[in-house]
Amino acid sequence: MRDRPFIEVAVDGQPVAGVFYSRLVSATLHDATGQDADTCELVLDDAGNTLAAPREGARLLVRFGYRDVGTWMMGLYTVESVSFEGGPHGETMTVSGRSADMRSDLKEPRSEHFDNETVGGVMRQLADRHGLEAAVSPELAAEPLPYIARIDQSTLDFATRIADRVGGLFSVKGGKLVLVKRGSGSATGKVVPALTIERSQVSDWRVEGDPRPRYGGAEAKWFDRKTGKIEIEEAETGQQGPGRRLRHVLSSKDEAKKAASAEAGRLSRATGSGSITLAGLPEVRAEMDVVLTGFRAEINGRWRAASVEHRFDGSYTTTIELEAPEGGRKEGRK
Repeated sequence: MRDRPFIEVAVDGQPVAGVFYSRLVSATLHDATGQDADTCELVLDDAGNTLAAPREGARLLVRFGYRDVGTWMMGLYTVESVSFEGGPHGETMTVSGRSADMRSDLKEPRSEHFDNETVGGVMRQLADRHGLEAAVSPELAAEPLPYIARIDQSTLDFATRIADRVGGLFSVKGGKLVLVKRGSGSATGKVVPALTIERSQVSDWRVEGDPRPRYGGAEAKWFDRKTGKIEIEEAETGQQGPGRRLRHVLSSKDEAKKAASAEAGRLSRATGSGSITLAGLPEVRAEMDVVLTGFRAEINGRWRAASVEHRFDGSYTTTIELEAPEGGRKEGRK
């Protein structure tokens, strides 16, 4: 039934005119995780120079869908630039936008500290400061933060550091500072089931071993006030290799244990990567778990969508960049 794809675009809340669609050459949306902003690029045929260029700062709302199936909200973007090109093959206008949530005030450095707080409490304070909401996984919200300092760090960097400490993933989505547990299957705070993709659905694929160094474990330091000594907590990755020691000294044994475990989980994902391209799947998002079936055993199994690119150019395709999920890649069956 998914044989009639379409795109819908609105600028500053107003649907674009019909001429926009007749001039649209391609629309490419990139869905990212963490601090990487989601991006949008619209390329239009600018023959005759009759198209009105959107203003810098305009809001682009983009939806994809299939006739007789449904429509999916893909993202809200802020126009960052409009460029024009010309040559033997004609003239084009390219409209480039970034996630409307990645505001400049989130990138401003600041110094402060928090005492006897929780992860949820700190995230709420940060969100309130920027006029946003905080969406924190319940299993992470109650995690204690006896003391944490922020020295000349942006909110984006500081929140990412908190996420790394507790084994979470931080992002800014839908007007919210989102902190979810890694492996929840979503970068928006909503837990979603894994998406199963058969080999017959895939037009192109590439899978390879990850060239990054393999670590056998992670180590986190903490200061023991009773003895006045620096102690070390360790966590294993299940792989062969040296240990990786975290730089910051933490304030308690419990914090160090959790930080070492979170880092070991992150390192364990260095067990494979790749990408697949298939007919457009507007429902797939970055951080979602993907289960591949019908390939050879080394490819089959559970993966994580590290990023997703949706491209509409008359036809509609989706490319998913893959990485190993929490705990490392597990091979499946043929």
